[in-house]
Amino acid sequence: MSQLTTNKITEIFCVTDDFRKEFSKETEKISRLPKDGKKHRNRPCEMSESELTLIY
Repeated sequence: MSQLTTNKITEIFCVTDDFRKEFSKETEKISRLPKDGKKHRNRPCEMSESELTLIY
């Protein structure tokens, strides 16, 4: 059984982050919801979509 190292966790996070960025771009193209113009990423005390995806 292989051990889950810090490097492997970092690698998994990076792949997940890349996926979420591309996924978000594609969903924005088809989204019909109005954009409020506010930035929502990387606010203090909140986790990014990539962090949440990695946990699930």
